[in-house]
Amino acid sequence: MRILVTRTDRLGDVILATPVLRMLRTLRPEARISFLVRKSWMPVLAYGPEVELIPYDPDCGVEDLERELSSRKFDVAYVLKDESKVTRAVKKAGIPIRVGPLSSFRSWLSFNEGRFQRRSSCRMHEAEYNLDLITRQSPASDPDHLPRAWIATAPDAKLRALSFLKKHGLTPRGFIVLHPGSSGSSRYVKLPMLHYFVQRVLQKGIPVVVSGGPLESEILEGFKQASPQVRVLGSGEGLELDGMAEVYRMARVVVAHGTGPLHLAAAVETPVLALFPPIFVLSEKRWGPLIEKRKVWVPSVNCPEKYRCRGERCPSFDCMDLFDVESQVRDLEALIS
Repeated sequence: MRILVTRTDRLGDVILATPVLRMLRTLRPEARISFLVRKSWMPVLAYGPEVELIPYDPDCGVEDLERELSSRKFDVAYVLKDESKVTRAVKKAGIPIRVGPLSSFRSWLSFNEGRFQRRSSCRMHEAEYNLDLITRQSPASDPDHLPRAWIATAPDAKLRALSFLKKHGLTPRGFIVLHPGSSGSSRYVKLPMLHYFVQRVLQKGIPVVVSGGPLESEILEGFKQASPQVRVLGSGEGLELDGMAEVYRMARVVVAHGTGPLHLAAAVETPVLALFPPIFVLSEKRWGPLIEKRKVWVPSVNCPEKYRCRGERCPSFDCMDLFDVESQVRDLEALIS
């Protein structure tokens, strides 16, 4: 049997899809499993023969993707997110069994198997919604009972990470990482507050690495200027995504908003301090880190919005300014101990 799994959006979404790959491997040990995913995220999905990776080009046309999928003769496709181009290509490729979330008119026409899901209701975690397409899920009664993500890196990624630590005078388990960015996918704590947070952590004698993506060089430079002792992990270090994952694996704690780097840290089993806005669809209930050793900060306000912040029209705006540095430093210390 040949099985296709698709998830072609952000890093965090892809990481939260990996429990599906593990479940399918367990349920169908004889199957050939392929994962359609953006090339950017493939370095942390180096499963070898366990799962074949198919690079997805967001600029490709439906016909090109259809030809690629048709040539592989898949028996089953699990489309974890109903995205127009991918869904259309899967149907046009003639894959006999097409499983996906039944939540729109297009999905009912495109998938011949699946589950009715309204993920914006946040009844379950995103990882549970993904698994629900394979076998019926009930919401976990305890966050500690959530599934775990499954990532893998190439052997030389660890060597690159160790080289980075040596260059910056760090040792494994001797530092914490802060990833202050959010790639626009989440409300975030303002940078001056995080500058002060880093200064307080440094005063405790804990080395800090601040990580950022290719478009976040200004943010990283701002942290360096505010606290010269900070080590910076940016695109100029040549670590690539898998090397960054291994640095996270060697950290004591990773502090991040509810985006890809947070889920990357949880996937390598590093304790996390997660920062979430109170907006309903961005909640910890649906997007929390899949790890037991964690602390989660959410502003203590009654947010009236389900989908997006209403800005200055909200009486609690800006609730993210309620971030209390001293209490979060204490939470960080609790995770380290």
